[in-house]
Amino acid sequence: MFLGIYNPPAAISFLGIMLSSTAIYLSFNNHFNYAVICFIYAGICDLFDGLIARKFDRTEEEKLFGVQIDSIIDMASFGITPCMLILHSGFDTKPDLFLILFYICAAAMRLAYFNVHGTKEIKGTAFYTGLPVTFSALIFPSVFILHDMACENLYRFIVRSVFFIVAVLFVLKISIPKPKGIFYFVFLLLAIFYTVYWL
Repeated sequence: MFLGIYNPPAAISFLGIMLSSTAIYLSFNNHFNYAVICFIYAGICDLFDGLIARKFDRTEEEKLFGVQIDSIIDMASFGITPCMLILHSGFDTKPDLFLILFYICAAAMRLAYFNVHGTKEIKGTAFYTGLPVTFSALIFPSVFILHDMACENLYRFIVRSVFFIVAVLFVLKISIPKPKGIFYFVFLLLAIFYTVYWL
């Protein structure tokens, strides 16, 4: 009756985009702390949807659909959302706009490259080329915490610098090991820590 593929991994992916969209809404309404928390858990959803997908015996169509829907959701969640978070927390100058546009374009290029090339195997270990956009859900909350620790000018310099560096890493031809094992546990612990901190 309806187009698309509906399964548990897709449900987790859609939960992720709902969380990132909620983060944008909350940032529009000056609830930055709650917005960051939603952003973090959007990252958790993206991290685990692939892990759960591999537990299912999927058809080739389901696998291809999963790759496409995941990249589209990643663009919204980790390409657009962090930009909205900083835009609505006072980073709204013309240079900030150029930085945001550069970041968005770099995220789009990174995701398109992944859709074409996927991961590569080196001695039995899977590697991404370029920094996965999902890592922004781990990197930026760590930077946002500095708002309470650094003076305003230093904080703004750090945020802008990190945004630029992350955008460059998206499109830089470097090999990043695919997360596995302990990384999932560490990401969950950090999510809990950030939740307690931001609440």
